[in-house]
Amino acid sequence: MAGTMGRLSIGVTALQTNQYALNATAHNLTNTQTEGYSRQQVMLTDRSYYKISTDYNVNKSGLGVITSEIKQVRDTFADNSYRAETSRQSYYKAQYEAVAEIENYFGKIDILNQDDANDFNTVLNSLWTSMEELQKESNSIVTRSSFIATAQNFMERAKEIRNSLIGYQRNLNVEINDQIDKINNLAKDILDLNNNVLATEAAKIENANDYRDARNLAIDELSKIVDTEIINNIDGTVDVYIEGRCLVTMGRTYELESIKVSDNTSYQAAYPFTSEATDFLMPVWKDDQGALFNIDAVPTANNDTDKGSLKGLMMSRGYFVSNYTDVPQKPAKPLQENYTDDAVYQADITQYEADYKQYIKDLNFFNTYVEPYTVTNLQAQFDVLIHAMTTSINDVLCPNKEVTLSDGSVVKVLDEEAAGIGMGNGNEYAGTELFKRINGPERYTEQTLTLDDGTTGTFKVYNEEDTDDYFSLYSLGNLEVNMKLAQEPSLLPLSRVAGEEAQDVVDRLLALWDNKFATVSPNSLVECNFKDYFTGAIDELSDRGYTYNSMVETQQQTINDLDNLRQTVAGVSSDEELSNLIRFQHAYNAASRYITTVAEMIEHLINALG
Repeated sequence: MAGTMGRLSIGVTALQTNQYALNATAHNLTNTQTEGYSRQQVMLTDRSYYKISTDYNVNKSGLGVITSEIKQVRDTFADNSYRAETSRQSYYKAQYEAVAEIENYFGKIDILNQDDANDFNTVLNSLWTSMEELQKESNSIVTRSSFIATAQNFMERAKEIRNSLIGYQRNLNVEINDQIDKINNLAKDILDLNNNVLATEAAKIENANDYRDARNLAIDELSKIVDTEIINNIDGTVDVYIEGRCLVTMGRTYELESIKVSDNTSYQAAYPFTSEATDFLMPVWKDDQGALFNIDAVPTANNDTDKGSLKGLMMSRGYFVSNYTDVPQKPAKPLQENYTDDAVYQADITQYEADYKQYIKDLNFFNTYVEPYTVTNLQAQFDVLIHAMTTSINDVLCPNKEVTLSDGSVVKVLDEEAAGIGMGNGNEYAGTELFKRINGPERYTEQTLTLDDGTTGTFKVYNEEDTDDYFSLYSLGNLEVNMKLAQEPSLLPLSRVAGEEAQDVVDRLLALWDNKFATVSPNSLVECNFKDYFTGAIDELSDRGYTYNSMVETQQQTINDLDNLRQTVAGVSSDEELSNLIRFQHAYNAASRYITTVAEMIEHLINALG
């Protein structure tokens, strides 16, 4: 009788187990389209056995079936590979989007498109055209007024571009702060899910598969923002590391703080924050000081650091607003054949060697903190162009010469013999520049000087640019068209004393456009004129965008392949689940029929035995 009643228990376990299997299969089917869901697999095992002993052998009889676990099906290798590749794609995607946005600021770079006044290339062409008209009739108020108006348009458009670049840097800074906040929020979510997994699985009764799915989804999202590494713990929790720094571990999170890179900028970087770092020191420029990303190293694929949209945004933004002084100029080496005095030559060689050492330092700074950063690099390039154009035009209109003073020092003064003067009574004086410094000194200061030959005279001494004093620079943020000329075009120094046109001055203005003044990058060897420099800078920007976009597309194919691999393992196949549904349904019906049969046997025995 005991054996017969035991058979009824076997049927009950089969009925219960297949009911669990049906529930798990239904759960899989209803979550077919749920993002981040991993299919759950019912693992069945036999129950314990009891022994049937005889004098000669020992037999065992089974007690049915049980559900050992409902297992979450995932491929850890595919997960890690997928996250690494999505992180890399996000890095390049952030930079490509920045390039695409910046290109719009300059308009369409098409020399045939003369109707688009918003195209900076058109603005350059207009300035050239106005100079050509000026050459034909430089003493005409109409052509002078047109030239000055075109110069104003040139300056206004250049400033619009500069302001757009700075504004975009600030927008990127906001995005960076938002992503830092998102990292901290994801860290809290992962910590909460860790606690839920730990609480659910503490009794060893069930697996917290849905909590694990939510946690994996959060980790996937985190890996897009920053390079992420996961360590699975034996208790079901995970430790999360970003850029080699711990973010989530042992029931706590280490949040990131957004801290200014230096006191001289509002731009920020991410720094790990712990309870022990309440006296966190403000980082010094060019010093890592514990930053999440090493700002002294450019991310590369070779060292596997080109990952995460946060880093991509920071590489697009840069850490400061740059200008032409951030682009080093290689010093020219003195040629001995140009010297008659060997002592002077040796002195100049010594100065050259010192200048060259400084150039190498400046070049290292440029290659580390300027060129790799999209906006910062373009700001510097654009300011080099504007600085060269404005100072070159000013130097033609107001040429300088060097004079040696009685103390042996050398200063620059206005070369009044070569300079033109204004047109009309009361305007016959030289030294009126077209582009002036807004907050800096006037171009010249009148001083009485004693020259090395003992003569004394009044000179217009040129106020030099000083890299340590921003307001002394002819930099785009400190430039405007001279309002004296805008109000009185006759002051433009294109005339001579007798009132005739200073044709040689206008000719030199036009010749500026053919002068090769600089390379697009200090690392380039090809010198360019104004138009070629601008085209080269935009081409370089476009090449960046093309490279970044190519990386995004290449990564997308890799990501698709890895995602397909993940879905092959973790994804829910409706056909497979429907097959399981039929299988477990048949097993459930069989268990039900088995119980009915055993019940009929028991009833027969009871009735037969009375």
